[in-house]
Amino acid sequence: MTSRPPHPEPVRDAAPAPAAAVLGEPDAPRHAVVLAPVMPRWDHGAFFRQVAEPLLASGHRITLYDTLSLRCEGDDLKALVDRWAAHLASGTDSPDLLAGNALGGAVVQALLTHEWTHHSKVLLLSGPTVADDELNTELERIAAAVGTHGLSTALHLLEEVVSGPAREPGSVPRQRTPGPAPDEAAAGRRLSTGLRLLHDADAREPVRDFPGPLLHLYGEQSRLVQAKHLATGPRPRHHLVGIPQAGMRPHADQPALTRDAVARFLGAEES
Repeated sequence: MTSRPPHPEPVRDAAPAPAAAVLGEPDAPRHAVVLAPVMPRWDHGAFFRQVAEPLLASGHRITLYDTLSLRCEGDDLKALVDRWAAHLASGTDSPDLLAGNALGGAVVQALLTHEWTHHSKVLLLSGPTVADDELNTELERIAAAVGTHGLSTALHLLEEVVSGPAREPGSVPRQRTPGPAPDEAAAGRRLSTGLRLLHDADAREPVRDFPGPLLHLYGEQSRLVQAKHLATGPRPRHHLVGIPQAGMRPHADQPALTRDAVARFLGAEES
C-alpha cells in the first residue's frame, strides 16, 4: 500500500458525495477503484461484477463509483476529472489499481497526470483515450436522440453500437433500463450529458507518459469505441488487448475471456 500523496489543487465548486458500492473484504491488503461508464441510472456496480473475481482473488477490495455522481452543472470533462482527483487523493489510502469503463476509463486516463497515480496499476475497459470526429458524431447522435425521441430510443441506438455479435454461454443478459419512470427526465439528462462529456477527449499525453503497468481491453467488434480510439505508451508494461466476438462491453459479452486477460495482467505484474 502506498502512502498518501499531496492533494491536487482543490476544486472550487462543492460536489456531492460520490455514489459507491464495495466488493471484497474490508481488510484486504490492496484497494482497487473502478469508475463506471455512462448509465442513465446507477446500477450499484453490477456492470463490473462479472469480471471482479481476478481482483478479489489477488487480494483487492473493490470500490465501484458512479462516475457521474461527482458531476456538477456546467462541468466539462476536465472539471469532472479534477473533482475525482480531489476525492481520490483525499482518501486514507492510494489505489493500488485504477480501473474505468467507457467514460470511467476516459476519466482514469486523464487522472494519470497526477503523480500519485503512478504507483497504481491501470485497467481500462473500452475507455477512449482520444475521441475523433467519428466517435464525436456517433456520441452526439445518441445524446441528441434523448431530446428528440426520448430516452428509450436513445438507449436503443446506444445498444446497437455497443452490442457484441455473440454472447458467451453462461453470461448474464444485459440489463436494460426500465420503461417510463418518475425519474425518466433525470435519467435522460444523465445519459446525454455523460455522452457529451467525451467530445474531443484526448488523454494521449498522460497515457504515453504513465510509468506504471496499463492494460487496455476492448471488444474487437465494437462499433463505438474501437482500437483506433485507444492509445498506450511505448513502455513494455503497456498492453492493448482485443477480446474476440465482443462489442464495447467485453466484460458482458465475453466475461471469461475478459477475466482471463485481467488475471494474466495482474499475474504478470505480481510475478
